[in-house]
Amino acid sequence: MMPQSSHEPDVVSVEIEVITDDDYQQTLAEQEHLAEQDKKAREQARQILQRYDQGFTPNLIQDIRLSAFDSLTASRAIMQLLRLSLAEDEYCAVGEPRLTYTRGRNFAIARQCGHVLYQLGGLKLMEHVLTRLIPPFDQDNLSQAWQSIETGAKATFRPSPSPKRPKASH
Repeated sequence: MMPQSSHEPDVVSVEIEVITDDDYQQTLAEQEHLAEQDKKAREQARQILQRYDQGFTPNLIQDIRLSAFDSLTASRAIMQLLRLSLAEDEYCAVGEPRLTYTRGRNFAIARQCGHVLYQLGGLKLMEHVLTRLIPPFDQDNLSQAWQSIETGAKATFRPSPSPKRPKASH
């Protein structure tokens, strides 16, 4: 009699998500809304940078109390981030993953801008910039680049909630 092997082949677990047509339509509508928000944010970024290139440095964080000098310093850091975001548009087709702030030297620039913003206004300022000024399709990527910028503890930056597909109950 041959000894049987007690070793079974590796079992692969597969998770399947089933959604209703209504859930799919809702998710599609949320994604279209997010795409429209991203498009508007990119247009706003283009206008801000165009004005800056014409010699005007706007105060991009008027609702957070900073000195005039600190506001200008923060605005310049934000404009660097916006410039990287718009430059990424040339590399990515719609729907492709965007690596705006984690690609090559952009990572160092994003981190430096994050450090400046953190020194001027802490996590509150960084969160404000991330959620209100950075185009939505780049927020997750910048959040990754900014992880644990403040000294000591780890920060978790949460951009505006991205639409999640509802899971069907089994």
